[in-house]
Amino acid sequence: MEVCADLHLLPYYGDEDDTDALYHSEAKRGTTAFYAYAKLYARVKNKRYTLAVRRLEDDDTASSVLAEFLGVLDGLDTKVKAVYLDRGFYDSKCLTLLQAHNVAYAVPII
Repeated sequence: MEVCADLHLLPYYGDEDDTDALYHSEAKRGTTAFYAYAKLYARVKNKRYTLAVRRLEDDDTASSVLAEFLGVLDGLDTKVKAVYLDRGFYDSKCLTLLQAHNVAYAVPII
């Protein structure tokens, strides 16, 4: 089984007073507030199966989300061939986690 993980930041352009429940990050597309979530899904015989969806909070990091997703994969009774990550996971902590779990991985370099 091959698995993929994505981080999604959807810009929020509404009232600044209503951003407490949103994820805050560097300014992108004219805002610092986002609806943010991460997805983990499996590719099996060219079909996609969602394994986890998680809302991101301000104190979440890419490595904390990846560690949680790797924990989900450890709990499955299946062999993971490779993990494909989007560019949001390209940092030293994420790469160290992937090496510690001894799985093949691909991450696009920014």
